[in-house]
Amino acid sequence: MTNAEENISEDEAHRLHDPGGKVRIRLPDGVIGGATFSSCGRYRQTLIRDWTPKGDQPRTIMFLGQNPSVATAEVSDPTCDRELGFARRWGFTRYVKTNMLDWRATEPRNVPHDPKLACSPENLPTILREAEPAEEVLLAYGKLHKRYAEIVQETLRALRATGKPLNCLKLNKDGSAGHPLYISSTTERFPFPGA
Repeated sequence: MTNAEENISEDEAHRLHDPGGKVRIRLPDGVIGGATFSSCGRYRQTLIRDWTPKGDQPRTIMFLGQNPSVATAEVSDPTCDRELGFARRWGFTRYVKTNMLDWRATEPRNVPHDPKLACSPENLPTILREAEPAEEVLLAYGKLHKRYAEIVQETLRALRATGKPLNCLKLNKDGSAGHPLYISSTTERFPFPGA
């Protein structure tokens, strides 16, 4: 097990690395949460919400965001809470959140400028592993600084190769997938160009 694959406690992750941010939202009744952090606490590879009825097979959607913030197994941040709402409205019973960059920071300016620090070596393999059981991938990574362009392109190429449907809620002027926080909760998803 590598350092980044070790699942440490959320308290330990926050003690080792403060991602900033104050807003923490309770999970809805009946939703079970999970999360995977690196042993150093700086990275979060996965966030999971599951409300699959007992005895049913889960219907999973994976959201691919920009970078993790304060959400843990126990609480959501505003972005994850909004995404959970979309997933539930569309009939899914399991939501998995991964990110282009796995460094935990509420403010994008606090993500390291060095792409090798902003994105751990375990991130892309985790994204691909989590995409496998998903029915679709919802791209929601927003406009990232051009210094991360290689990570974005490599991740999109790898996801396209899986054959999974790649959707988004909005396209930004630069062609990136719109961030969901300020998009109406009634917005419908559509295929991401080139997917």
